Amino acid sequence: MRTCTFFGITGTRLVKNEPLKKHTSFHIGGKASYFVYVSSKRALARVLQTIKKRKMRYFIIGSGTNVLFSDKGFAGVIIKLSGIFKKIRKKGNYFICGGGAAIDTFLRTVVQQKFGGAEFLVGIPGTIGGGIKGNAGAFGKSFADITRQIYIMNEKGEEKCLNHTAIGFGYRTTRLRQSIVVLTAVFELKRKNRTRIKSLMARNRAQRLKQMPRGFSAGSFFKNPLPNTAGALIESCGLKGCRIGDAEVSTHHANWIINRGEAKASDVVQLARMIQRTVKRKRGIVLQPEVQILR
Repeated sequence: MRTCTFFGITGTRLVKNEPLKKHTSFHIGGKASYFVYVSSKRALARVLQTIKKRKMRYFIIGSGTNVLFSDKGFAGVIIKLSGIFKKIRKKGNYFICGGGAAIDTFLRTVVQQKFGGAEFLVGIPGTIGGGIKGNAGAFGKSFADITRQIYIMNEKGEEKCLNHTAIGFGYRTTRLRQSIVVLTAVFELKRKNRTRIKSLMARNRAQRLKQMPRGFSAGSFFKNPLPNTAGALIESCGLKGCRIGDAEVSTHHANWIINRGEAKASDVVQLARMIQRTVKRKRGIVLQPEVQILR
């Protein structure tokens, strides 16, 4: 079978009209006009330059665990990092990790090398690039605690190195624009007894599983309006189990919206807006989505 490339660019693999529901944990979304796998920095730079020249819309997808695509799909280019972007290597107390590597793979690697400090990542889905851009975390820690610097590529295909301050970590956010690609991240960890690492990971995993609803979802849908939690606010408004179409507020954890099988993106969006209106009316707090919603 002949492999298609994106406008003849070596190091790319193109799939046209790719169903996005295959690439997201929500299992929702129409088709992407172009779905491009990119395996090298040179190829990525050329892809971004081509997109800019042709004035095309694009989105970088990791594991699709924190995104909701429209039922109409995505009229543009979806870029997925592969090849060198999945590599992980160790240098002293530092781990240099590709932006396309799975968080779970990174965690297994550091545990094998007897390094601690990343135990909070257990059970967090997604890729390193997506995790950094959203400053993912749990148990009071986040990527901000272990990241020392990152290498990025902008819309023009230009590479830059950003230190911790320049990244601009905040609660479930950074200064990184959606269009920025995280090429590589440098994490600093400390040597630790493997038994202690695994013990902490086991406790963290058990706690996450106890809180985690079953079904297709994107995890926590709203950011916690600290010091409150979104789940507690939604539950206090009596919204557990509320449903629009096949989209439902989980009866297990109110900050999760579950696709019960055939939910549409429009169902999820309508349900999310209803939650926001109700919480604002009853509690005076505006909930902000943690999930990226692409229309």
